[in-house]
Amino acid sequence: MDYLTVKGFRSIKSIERLELRPINVLVGANGSGKSNFVGVFAFLRDLRQGHLVAYTDAAGGAEKILHFGSKVTKEIELEIAFRDGINGYHVALSPTAEDRFYVHDERCWFWNKSQHPRPYFESLAGSGKEAGISEPQNRVPGWVQSSLDSWRLYHFHDTSNTSLMRKTADVDDNRFLRADASNLAAYLYLLRQAHQPEYQLIRKTIQRVAPFFDDFHLEPLRSNPSKVKLEWIHKFSDPFTAFDAYFDASSLSDGTLRFICLSTLFLQPLAFRPSTIIVDEPELGLHPYAITMLANLVRAAATETQVILSTQSALLLDHFQPEDVLVADLEQGATTLKRLQSQDLAVWLEEYSLGQLWEKNQFGGRPTRG
Repeated sequence: MDYLTVKGFRSIKSIERLELRPINVLVGANGSGKSNFVGVFAFLRDLRQGHLVAYTDAAGGAEKILHFGSKVTKEIELEIAFRDGINGYHVALSPTAEDRFYVHDERCWFWNKSQHPRPYFESLAGSGKEAGISEPQNRVPGWVQSSLDSWRLYHFHDTSNTSLMRKTADVDDNRFLRADASNLAAYLYLLRQAHQPEYQLIRKTIQRVAPFFDDFHLEPLRSNPSKVKLEWIHKFSDPFTAFDAYFDASSLSDGTLRFICLSTLFLQPLAFRPSTIIVDEPELGLHPYAITMLANLVRAAATETQVILSTQSALLLDHFQPEDVLVADLEQGATTLKRLQSQDLAVWLEEYSLGQLWEKNQFGGRPTRG
């Protein structure tokens, strides 16, 4: 993604042509609108999938999604550009009397910059209740739909005993790592079977954070070969004390399980990796050293894959450059986003880390007294 424009969506009154770089680390106080910014990508995903009505109903109606409701905001407008501006998508939605949305302006574009001075625009004709991009009829909308399909939003928050990532998974549920890692066992099984270099890198990366971990034990269940369970092998320093036993995911700590998910996400084969990876609060439950390893994973992946992180971790922030950071603040009830610049912080960075400056509220993104 090159840039994003958002108007009228939840706490976001207007953010115009926000540049998205290879690494984008979003910080801000509680209530500043970080979650709403991440939510824009979930909204776009549901538009693309033809789930606008379902999304709106689940959110409690259009009034809850519009910035301060329809008395203040008449429409939501979104625009996103991909591939150095070659492709893009614009959509505008207005509320209806049924407290849903009507798509009244939807278009996409293709721009061959070497041959044409301006892009070619194509309007989309959806049902009005759902976006036309969900069922593209022509080549240009098809390209745009593919671009919208090529990024994924991940939440690894639920690591409770009832979490799906701790349960058995369908062996064939392995086309991609799901947003909640509910198919983690099946996905790791595929990598072990067919992508050994990446699998071994994931394994060794986990060992750096969890030295007791030796390997996964991933086999279809004898009682049900269509299922696979996430099991692992304990590492013993003395091979003579080792025993043939496997532990299941219930014996992994929340932090270790989240780091397994993150390692799998960022180290999976490039051919499987989304073009943009969006992760909400990836630092949850991680040991400081695991946070350092996470930052290394992000920087390595960002050479080929765009990464957007929303975080509350000053320690994670320490591992990135100012230009990687987007600061969310709430001003007069509206979310603002600004990208840091090294020259503005050069003197401060001689004595303090980026995370320390954030904690000192030197560039915003912290709670302020009213």
